[in-house]
Amino acid sequence: MSDNQRSIRLELAGFWRAGGGRSSGYHLDSLCERDRDGLPYLPGRQLKGVIRHALARAEAWGWFADNVLPEGPCATLDELLFGSVSQQHERASTWPGMLIIGDATLSQAERGYLAQPQQAALREALFEQLFSTAIEDSGGAKAGSLRGAEVALPMVLFAPVALELTALESERREQQRQVLTDARVWQAVEASLSLVDAIGAGRTRGLGEAQLSLLARAEEVI
Repeated sequence: MSDNQRSIRLELAGFWRAGGGRSSGYHLDSLCERDRDGLPYLPGRQLKGVIRHALARAEAWGWFADNVLPEGPCATLDELLFGSVSQQHERASTWPGMLIIGDATLSQAERGYLAQPQQAALREALFEQLFSTAIEDSGGAKAGSLRGAEVALPMVLFAPVALELTALESERREQQRQVLTDARVWQAVEASLSLVDAIGAGRTRGLGEAQLSLLARAEEVI
């Protein structure tokens, strides 16, 4: 395994969901994302967005050593690891980040067992349905406000994460290259994970309470 590969462990303490905008028609307004085996997972793009926000806050608060960011075109560790902020740059002048985060899934052993055809009932048992409604001032349910959402049970997920050279320009590539040999960058990522307390859809409404940690090896998600 490369020194530039790790795993992120996500311990989900309650109901959570990664929604993709799908519904089941009249019954449920939103469904959980499922992989090809019907198991719950969190897309890497969603996890990456949450971690980027956390790292940007930690950097702004001065959590990292002043010299952890090598000299080069990127002015912040946030932009070096995650790439340019699309809203702030013309498309032609954007650049990719070097922190690659994969989908968060159950461990290899759990996936292998639950993916077996005879375990269909167990796969479905990983999900639950939640319903909510708006309340009138009178205390009664507001007509037409009933909403249903599919959620996943508490579980532990693992996501592969790696640092890679992605820049094409020589100066930006050299800045990335210096990061690859600096263990403090992984320490910065690990520190940032402590700022993430929820993931997935509905995390501002009580869903997705989570504790994230960085593992020193990637075997969990191979």
